[in-house]
Amino acid sequence: MSFWPDDIRALMIGEYVEIDECKISLVTTAKKIGLWATLSSDHRAVLRETDEEIKKRWQLLYAIDVASRMPLAWGIAENQGADATMALLRMATRDKKKEAQRYGCTGEPMPAIGLGNLKSDNGTGLRNQEVITSLVGVGATSTIGRTYASTDKAYVERMFGTLESTVMKTLHGYTGRKAGELPGYDATSYGVLNVEQLYGILTRYFIDEYPSTRHYGAGMWGRRPIDVFHQINRDRGCFAPIDPNRRRIQLGWEVKVTPTDEGVRTFSGVWFSSDELQRLRDEHRIRGKVSVFVDPDDINTATVVLPKIGTVVEVYLQITAFADLTLVQILDVMAEWRKENEQAIEVHEDRIMQVRRARHDLKQTIAVEKALPRSYVTMEEAEAKANAVIAGAKIIPSTSRDRLDLGVAPDAITDISTGSSADTYKIEGADQVVDETAIPDVSTAKSKASKSDTVDTPEEVQVPASEPETQRKKRSEKRNGGLLGRPDQIKDLE
Repeated sequence: MSFWPDDIRALMIGEYVEIDECKISLVTTAKKIGLWATLSSDHRAVLRETDEEIKKRWQLLYAIDVASRMPLAWGIAENQGADATMALLRMATRDKKKEAQRYGCTGEPMPAIGLGNLKSDNGTGLRNQEVITSLVGVGATSTIGRTYASTDKAYVERMFGTLESTVMKTLHGYTGRKAGELPGYDATSYGVLNVEQLYGILTRYFIDEYPSTRHYGAGMWGRRPIDVFHQINRDRGCFAPIDPNRRRIQLGWEVKVTPTDEGVRTFSGVWFSSDELQRLRDEHRIRGKVSVFVDPDDINTATVVLPKIGTVVEVYLQITAFADLTLVQILDVMAEWRKENEQAIEVHEDRIMQVRRARHDLKQTIAVEKALPRSYVTMEEAEAKANAVIAGAKIIPSTSRDRLDLGVAPDAITDISTGSSADTYKIEGADQVVDETAIPDVSTAKSKASKSDTVDTPEEVQVPASEPETQRKKRSEKRNGGLLGRPDQIKDLE
């Protein structure tokens, strides 16, 4: 049902809220501040030639409290969607002190309040499952107006008109309310503002300027919105702020991570933990991943939902350097810390590679010299080496009572006397000594010939003919009763 704003529609702060989105009549640029200064001259020339600077019109999202006409939330988005609407709802249900401090505002922003009835149109970014579910989750009701029916949401529509007539038309890149309104004006060429600058202008307007401006709407009668807010808050109060854990679960971001003794790690480096989380984790033996809900605008605390018992646990930020920062600011700080000059990067990388190459060469040298793959040997390696070294070796225990005397004279080892002399070499395990016939030497025959008057030539000397080796072995075995004879290679037994 449509109505004209000719009556007082709300009596409490947060009782009735209207939200809407529209395309800004302003061409802005998405060029990031500071990027141009880091580019080389060649890159700058390429960018000038290709004109990669994106200029377009953006979507403005806005939420207003009808009882006091105070701005509750505002945002800029590239396209309509649930993410932009959820960000708007998070801002509407928290205080705006961070925005006021960031952009140097001197006015008093709206505090955190709850939502009673929220009215929107039929746009895709406002009417979707995620937004409606979240509104029901925080205890609010949702009313859907008709598309292109401005009287269904007269308060927020009037706010867009006031914003355009007082702010937008004075900025560079203003396109006009309709086609052909500004003939000869090239809004694209004059669109020099970026999103950050435009958001700062809007923030200062909604916190400093608009609340202090006289309002002549129904129920206001020339009073200023900030004064009406104080009066209603004093007389009737505001809708109670939403429970922080409930608000994070319904409006925040969900991250599924595995808890550890250090807590839960989100966004690759933002840690949260608490004594209650560790106690419940040990008591119920929580295994697997848990759901962590964070508010990207307030990272000081987070909410963990344990899967087994369904208990909601509040955890706290562990890195104090990130306290009171938003998630975007934390990521910007980390990016700034990691930013380096290209020449410095090259110097450090060369130094690292030199040290690593020298260490690698040293390890290779030590490995070749010592033939060790590492500074220790495993049991498996020791067994494998033992099998390879001692493979086939067999130690035979000695059964002889006597020991070989290595201190005998060199010629005593060949004594073939049958006596029990200690200098006689005995076969291991044998009870008899080796007996063999000695072959006379030629020098003996010469000495005998010298005693007589007859001189014989070596050919005439009668030397006993040696028997064949096979017959000699047979006779020796027969004489010794089948025992082995004297070894031929004495040195092999040493």
